[in-house]
Amino acid sequence: MQLIADLSGERLDAFLARTVPDLSRSAAQKLIEEGHVLRNGRPGKKNDKLAAGDMVIYTIPEPKTVDITP
Repeated sequence: MQLIADLSGERLDAFLARTVPDLSRSAAQKLIEEGHVLRNGRPGKKNDKLAAGDMVIYTIPEPKTVDITP
């Protein structure tokens, strides 16, 4: 998904948490750390400060299956 930053000075993780429904800030940080978030075409860091008009592209990977046995 592609988003355009509307505020300057906001952290990348906070921006994602604010604009993506059902995405917490910690989940946004994890996506960033795993390389699923690009800021202006480059991998972002969770504490990157955005400028108005920055392009943010993110992907949410498919959930991993967990094999739990009792």
